Amino acid sequence: MKSTSLTSTPLIAATAWIVALIVDPGGFEPASVLLIGLGLLAMATVAVVGMVLSGGRWARRLALFAIVAMVLVATIRPIDPIWFVAVALTAVSLASMFLPGVTDRLRKLPSSSGPPPRSVLTPTVLLTVPFAVGFTAVDGEPWAMIVVGVTALVASFLYARVVPGGLLAVRIVWPAIALGLAPLLGFVGGAVSALLGLVVAGLSWHPSVKVAFHPPTEAGSTYPIPPELTPKEVLDAAQIDERGNPQ
Repeated sequence: MKSTSLTSTPLIAATAWIVALIVDPGGFEPASVLLIGLGLLAMATVAVVGMVLSGGRWARRLALFAIVAMVLVATIRPIDPIWFVAVALTAVSLASMFLPGVTDRLRKLPSSSGPPPRSVLTPTVLLTVPFAVGFTAVDGEPWAMIVVGVTALVASFLYARVVPGGLLAVRIVWPAIALGLAPLLGFVGGAVSALLGLVVAGLSWHPSVKVAFHPPTEAGSTYPIPPELTPKEVLDAAQIDERGNPQ
């Protein structure tokens, strides 16, 4: 229970920053606040679930990235009592990522039966898009910012949950959206959107990403063998004698 509480600290800190931005956005437009909040919540939630349920090292890295994002928010938002609370929770969450209660539950080596690294990295990068766009596209078109950020989360969900069309979403649909709407996001936001679109496209077109989404299957074959060659425990389980007749 104690280690689970330590692992959940990034989610608690992310919630505190969302509340802080709602109270005082600190110059961020509503679209930016929405995307920053969605990004922090998505990254922290997936990171916590990944650490608790699978002990994934990628989840801890995502949690650390979410904490860095919180620090960036802290540098922009005005200082007030809520700011101090959120900063304190952020510091606690950062420290908890290096405590034995968290590190001991993580796998030391990658799972031999787990998905390929690029198939994990692709949806993980997509989770960072809402925050990245919301934080940098301060002078962009609000609707374009929301479309790029929200569709990134949708594409990540479709691929991670192996929903039909998920592979197409991460390979073609979302990169096309990110690149197509980049000119509407301002210079910095547009550059970030275009770069992330190219990164996701580059990762998702690797053969291992397709294999993780559509594992190869082969039709099995069965060959009859004489009853006298069948192990006795198999015959006993099937209640068949050595002549092949039911007992």
